[in-house]
Amino acid sequence: MKTKRKSGKKKHTGSIIVLIIIAGVIPAGIYLYNEQKVPPSNEQWNTSGPFAINRNQYKLGENVFMVVTGLKPSDAGQFEIIDPKGGIFSTVPFNGTMKSSFNYFFKPNTERVEKLCKPTDLVGNWTIIFQGVSYKAIPFEVVNDWISGSQAEIKPIDPC
Repeated sequence: MKTKRKSGKKKHTGSIIVLIIIAGVIPAGIYLYNEQKVPPSNEQWNTSGPFAINRNQYKLGENVFMVVTGLKPSDAGQFEIIDPKGGIFSTVPFNGTMKSSFNYFFKPNTERVEKLCKPTDLVGNWTIIFQGVSYKAIPFEVVNDWISGSQAEIKPIDPC
């Protein structure tokens, strides 16, 4: 009878060891998997005061993301997005007494401005200028390279 008890203890000891190993392997695997998914932190934000865009260069069909944080109550005005041909692509008002932070995004496209008739008209140097505040302009560039699948979104306008 004592022999059976010893073999039972061995079975329990073996099971406990296996459970400890599994309990250690699973968290280690999860940790390594999550480490691989960490986004790169080398992204260079292009900033002017409380205004920032996430890059200096964009491809055709790509959204430009702006983050505005820490507007003062005295910060009121508008920013204009100037296209490569010098036209106003868009105007966005802001008022620090109403909102101290907000997000804004846009996609340069041929639908909004008459002078931008072809996708290649979007290529070049763009600028975000500020009116009503003394923040410096934020320049960025749209390059002649497409985001995968976006060719169908931005079409030439005919007649221009």
